[in-house]
Amino acid sequence: MRKVHKIIILFIGMTVFLSGCMNIKQRVLDDIQLATAAGYEYIDEDQIEVTAVFPNFQPDKSVKNETLVASSILSKEIRDKHSLQSEKPLVSGKIEVTLYERKTAERGIKDLLDTLQRDPSVGSNVYLAVVDGSPKELLSKQYGNMDNGIFLSNLIEQNIESGLIHKTNLHQFLYKYYAEGIDPMLPIIEQKDGKINLKAIGLFDEDKLVDQIEEKNYFYLKILLNRKGENDTHAIQLENKTKFSVFNIRSKRKYQIPKPMTNSEIIIKLKLKSMIREYNNGLLTDSKLNELEKAMEEDIKKNSEEMIKKFQEKEIDPLGIGEEVRTRTREWNKEKWDDIYPDIKISVQVTMDIIESGIVE
Repeated sequence: MRKVHKIIILFIGMTVFLSGCMNIKQRVLDDIQLATAAGYEYIDEDQIEVTAVFPNFQPDKSVKNETLVASSILSKEIRDKHSLQSEKPLVSGKIEVTLYERKTAERGIKDLLDTLQRDPSVGSNVYLAVVDGSPKELLSKQYGNMDNGIFLSNLIEQNIESGLIHKTNLHQFLYKYYAEGIDPMLPIIEQKDGKINLKAIGLFDEDKLVDQIEEKNYFYLKILLNRKGENDTHAIQLENKTKFSVFNIRSKRKYQIPKPMTNSEIIIKLKLKSMIREYNNGLLTDSKLNELEKAMEEDIKKNSEEMIKKFQEKEIDPLGIGEEVRTRTREWNKEKWDDIYPDIKISVQVTMDIIESGIVE
């Protein structure tokens, strides 16, 4: 019986202790401001302006987004300036997204990433994005009844999961920045008519934004990166005005690099299995299917090779072709690769197999 009493007393004591811990944690959270997104923009040669946004939860359970803006020559010092404007200390442990104004990204963002990677409270899964426009204006708007940091994070994440853009976060960017034979990419977003739109994929030379891929070319980039998503669709129009679109069920990519670290041709082989989603020219016969397959092969080859040539002219390698070469030779030399990469012939061979087309005559 005494044992039962002891157990009951112990249980009550633990309950009181745990509830006390919960109250302590609650008080701590009530005493700080949790920034969920930050925007960076150089306002002159040395001064960086940082806008931090944090949610203010209203009594009716709605969310009001509030911003703090400060500038300094070092982004770490700006946190203290933010706290001077707030009734509570501002902490960065809940940062979901960091944004970089386009000209700032063109100047280079490595120094601005330094504060993130040195902060143990900031995770490596933080999303990064370039803003066409002012990060301050973008973060100052209200996008529905939601915290802006969560909203931006969800916007980027769902486009990654659906396959519209490649995976990108702090870890991925830093890996590609430091790795030899590959360059980073980041999504470019804009605010338009009160809404946020993901408008392009930014291409970086090390940490500097140098070019972008428009939405119409996302499909070719995904195929070349061997990425698969839920929305891998593509539409084209033939010379006879026939229009059709395909859904890419699966694809395989294989590099043929016979003589690494030389000027020998590199061939990227793509094999795609697709299904017809739309077709505007009556019933599909076998001969028509063959025509569509050939048209898709030529379309992907032409646009993919044009994209790769553009990368070579800019001396950037977002596809990681150099990384593919590096894994195939013991004679890897980054300086030599940088010299020969712009002039190497890189061809794309495409094999398209339409395995489903609905009603066939």
